[in-house]
Amino acid sequence: MPATPKTTDPSGHLLRSISQIARVLAPLAARRNLVTAELPDGPFTARIIRADQGGKFIIVTATADESANAALLDRARVTFVSETGNWHIEFVAAEPCKLMHDGAPAIRLRYPEILAVLQRRRNVRHDAHPAVPLRCVADAGGITPFDAQIRDISTGGLSVLLYPSDIMLEPGTVLVGSRIKMPGTDPVSIDMEVRYSETVTLPDGSHVHCSGFRFIGGQDFIKRLIDTVEEY
Repeated sequence: MPATPKTTDPSGHLLRSISQIARVLAPLAARRNLVTAELPDGPFTARIIRADQGGKFIIVTATADESANAALLDRARVTFVSETGNWHIEFVAAEPCKLMHDGAPAIRLRYPEILAVLQRRRNVRHDAHPAVPLRCVADAGGITPFDAQIRDISTGGLSVLLYPSDIMLEPGTVLVGSRIKMPGTDPVSIDMEVRYSETVTLPDGSHVHCSGFRFIGGQDFIKRLIDTVEEY
């Protein structure tokens, strides 16, 4: 990216205004950057070729795989990811429909309402050692709790979780009252806001989803969590 989007959020950029989102999408479309969406039957990879200046729609290329196009068109909303330089960009777009653009098949979607852009490894990350049983029940205070594994945390208050591949979290989602249990302590409940999500392959070849989060409050707990990890 030519420049960092202007924002006061030190842990990453979660953009919601059309003008901010346009500053990220317009260069991607000008360079025809690759975008990927993880679908149940496999990834959909295309190029973003248009980002409407009025903030109404975006256009991505259709693929040669008609089944992949159909799978994307069947979804009401889809999360796209693009990697450029040291930046991870993720946005949610809705209402995909077919059209012809410059004489070629393409797919039009509603302009994203939210976009996440993060610089990789901005903060020092502390890997969760396998010997430390850091158990997390994500969204324990919400309507869809699930078990997740803490992979690493950072001094910026970010945690990276691994969780089953049949769950996909959109940027901006808040997991309410997530319970984290450290050795020798009672569980702590904390809200966590999703910053990005992606699919990762484990050493055994299986696939899981991985999301980065911003802890909402709980700075003392974050420090204790990092101190616990560093002890092992």
